[in-house]
Amino acid sequence: MDEKVLKELKLAFACDVYETVKAARKNRDEHVFRHTMADEDGQMVFAGMFPKKDIMEFPNLTEEFVDKLHTFNLLGVITDGESGLDMFYLGGMNKPFTSLSNGQELVRHLVDEPLLAFLEMYFKIKGVMINFREMNYEEFTTAIESEVFKNTSFSQMSEAQDFLEVIKN
Repeated sequence: MDEKVLKELKLAFACDVYETVKAARKNRDEHVFRHTMADEDGQMVFAGMFPKKDIMEFPNLTEEFVDKLHTFNLLGVITDGESGLDMFYLGGMNKPFTSLSNGQELVRHLVDEPLLAFLEMYFKIKGVMINFREMNYEEFTTAIESEVFKNTSFSQMSEAQDFLEVIKN
């Protein structure tokens, strides 16, 4: 996989999830936070931040999964709400995610392979058919630009461009 593609995917995901982290700071009484990424055609995709003690109450956890857990964890979840769910360990830390200052700090706590598998399923649910594992960086950015152009209004594109300029600087 192209390292620049991996870096971009991780940063984009982390910056997106970080918006929920910032909002979570206002809810001091809450300890579980969910960042909904998609809720389409009966499929819900979200990244959830859970303390280990709460995860330990989930049924059917494998020893391998439990061994990865930190005090605070980021899980990727895909579910139809009926037949079960797919759960991915995306990363963790021993202090709350609300202690992070920005999305770049979150990137350091992400685990590559489960994140990529989670994003592949997310893209499929969203109808985005790109194989980012096989693309070089130029092919990836062209494919993403095409998807963004296809699914974004002009006003949203302007906002996104402004955001990208801020990140670059």
